[in-house]
Amino acid sequence: MKKPYFILLALFFTLHLGAQEIWIEAALKGGDGLSFLVNKNIINDNSYGYKMTNSYGLGAKVAVNFGPWHGVSLEAMYNNLGQDFDYHLTGTTGTLRNSISWKSIDTYLLYRYIRNRIYLETGPVYSAVQSLSQNDNGVELSTPGDFYEKSYLGGVFGFGGYIAATGTFSVGLGVRLQYGFADFVNDAGQKAGYPNPIRQSIYDSPAATHPAFAQFMVEFNFGLGRFARTSCGERMHFIGNKRRR
Repeated sequence: MKKPYFILLALFFTLHLGAQEIWIEAALKGGDGLSFLVNKNIINDNSYGYKMTNSYGLGAKVAVNFGPWHGVSLEAMYNNLGQDFDYHLTGTTGTLRNSISWKSIDTYLLYRYIRNRIYLETGPVYSAVQSLSQNDNGVELSTPGDFYEKSYLGGVFGFGGYIAATGTFSVGLGVRLQYGFADFVNDAGQKAGYPNPIRQSIYDSPAATHPAFAQFMVEFNFGLGRFARTSCGERMHFIGNKRRR
């Protein structure tokens, strides 16, 4: 589970050794978009239907950029996520709704490639669930958090660009896609039929439930300074300004 972090740390040191300049910056970030619980059984269940469910998050990051193209960042986001399902039961009229919502603190270690003000980023994310609730047709389910994992590991892919930059400040806009690798529902939840415990048909076999989201991201970057190699290449010298993107 920790292998992606070790790979990025090895990349960090490799870039450090080869970089002529190292740029350091901090950022405030926000995101808004849609979140999902991806479950094969529910996707194939004609009595269940996915509804678009809003997600949003706020956070910050510290980034170390190596030369003009490469960077590694440590980031934390407080994300509000959820999934709404509409479903039908035989013998009832109207549409019923199963709603799940959870809040998590997501910690990221990301590699970013920057070229001509455009960036691509990828890396692992560790999500620690802070709270979870589930409502089935207006009724709050009892202790739903007992049936879901308290944390999970995932992956991130994002892209975007810098739309403004002046002195030590820049603004970036982009899109982030995040996907949880592990099953969000624990063993007790699988036995109880979560994430939809009130259902009409029993599935042939359990299916994993993967949390995911897609968000539009905005970040406000503040340059903290840079280190440049001296002409002899033997040491780094701190300079208190930031490159222009």
